[in-house]
Amino acid sequence: MITAKACFLSGQSERPPSGQSSRFLSGQLGVSRGIVSKANVVLQHAPDLVDPVISGASGLNEAYAVAQENKAKANSAEVQLARLREEDPELADRVVEGELTLAGAWAERTERVEEDKRQRRVATRLLDELVPPLAQARGTRTFSRYDPAYASGEPITRETIAHAMTALAEMDQVWQERDLP
Repeated sequence: MITAKACFLSGQSERPPSGQSSRFLSGQLGVSRGIVSKANVVLQHAPDLVDPVISGASGLNEAYAVAQENKAKANSAEVQLARLREEDPELADRVVEGELTLAGAWAERTERVEEDKRQRRVATRLLDELVPPLAQARGTRTFSRYDPAYASGEPITRETIAHAMTALAEMDQVWQERDLP
């Protein structure tokens, strides 16, 4: 337990302050790696039992059993539902109402998060491609040279310009709200 605690306190869960691995130290001290591994589980899931184990008031095996129980509880359905309620209350309500299983709700949550990431990537790429060239065209007389006859797609209309201006105003508002540069 002392070896595991030294590794933990050094901020390098697998390395004590000297830089030597807990595996090396356990070998030097004649302590099995399995015991150090158990001690690490106690450190993570039952930290209140660390000092009693070190002082001999409690055995490592007993502390390890409690730590295993704590670890299991952390992954229990109640804890998962509470976490889901924090992250996505609508999905948690559907679980409580019996519309979804907890596993199904987490799968849907994961899909939603991944879809949100995908949409953010697409939006970022689109804005990265559109806004800088528009900003560069400002003041270059580019707009006065526009000729609908040369348009590669639908010609630009006043309505298109109005929509673009609205989009840029919305973009400016979002940038201000998010305090972006």
